[in-house]
Amino acid sequence: MVRSLSERLGRHYLLAATLLVLSGCAVGEKREVTAQRRWPAAGIETVQVDGVDGNLTVESGRPDEIVLVARIRSRGIEPETRQENSGYFQTELTGGTLRIGQKRPRVRVRFPFASRPRLEVDYSLRVPETVALNLNTINGRIATRGVAGPTRMSIINGAIDAEVGGEKDFKASTVNGEIRAKFLRHFTGAHLRTVNGGVAAVLPPSASFRCNLSQVNGDFEASFPLSIHSNPGSRRVSGEVNGGDYQLQISTVNGDVQVEHIAMPPVPDAPALPPVPAAPPAPVSGE
Repeated sequence: MVRSLSERLGRHYLLAATLLVLSGCAVGEKREVTAQRRWPAAGIETVQVDGVDGNLTVESGRPDEIVLVARIRSRGIEPETRQENSGYFQTELTGGTLRIGQKRPRVRVRFPFASRPRLEVDYSLRVPETVALNLNTINGRIATRGVAGPTRMSIINGAIDAEVGGEKDFKASTVNGEIRAKFLRHFTGAHLRTVNGGVAAVLPPSASFRCNLSQVNGDFEASFPLSIHSNPGSRRVSGEVNGGDYQLQISTVNGDVQVEHIAMPPVPDAPALPPVPAAPPAPVSGE
């Protein structure tokens, strides 16, 4: 069968276009590295983390040092050997604030179908218990364990899971994700805000707070005596508990809300007394 010149040229053009698409979609080299940094804690009052893609975990550690472990996953991004932390993230100590974070990688699009560079950094921090925290990221998850200083958390796409001492004010906000905040010893105020996700606040039974809750879609449960005012399309919960010394403010559009107290450990049963041994039989006197 004889093909026309236009048909043959069309096949060549289609083949060339396919090769361009495949070359443009080639995935850059993948790398996985781990970086560790340490700072003396003396003089550091605040730790601020600004992430982009990746999880962020902060735990209480030794009072004299701050330890960072960064797990880096990249694709199509060359390490900058002359830059600190290979250019994947920056650290800066200014005054009493230690700043840790990264910027989105610059993208050079050589072809409309070219794959974009990808950089994910998971930060794990150990800090003195009372240091102040300012934690921000875009995509990932934020979690804290055992910290007691003033804490601010902000994320766009991801959940927040915090366990704090409760001695200082606490704020957490996300757009798409759940918030769980557990106050282990005290409660001195909290603001918890999300759009798409549930909220769970767990407080000590002796917490003194004023509750102000706004909710549109979802269920509500509470272990404390609170007043519920429901209207079509919205629900508001208010009330004072144990004198109402501090503010508990919760806001969500789509999600369940729980306000609970920490379950007290069960009282162990008293050990059973050992059985009283039977008295030996009385001797029989002879006749």
